[in-house]
Amino acid sequence: MTSLESLYALYLQHPQVTTDSRDCPPGSIFFALKGESFDGNLFAARALVQGCSLAVVDNPDVAAGDRFVLVPDVLAALQQLAAMHRLRWGKTVLQITGTNGKT
Repeated sequence: MTSLESLYALYLQHPQVTTDSRDCPPGSIFFALKGESFDGNLFAARALVQGCSLAVVDNPDVAAGDRFVLVPDVLAALQQLAAMHRLRWGKTVLQITGTNGKT
């Protein structure tokens, strides 16, 4: 399993992430999220073929190779990575909410 610190170090080398295996900018990291009717782990190899440099997965059966990053839970890893980056970034974050007039 990959630690959060190790994952963050990989993120600093590849600072673009995606959760859609059909949209993999070259050099990005694919996070294999799961939903009610899909398992992103099943699309991890495709994401690598589509241009992602790494695929973060939580199924050891699909983590075959050095471009797969195995974590206990992909969603938790993505959330923790975002929280770590936000803390280290050190900037003020502004949130605008509502249903109309944000654009």
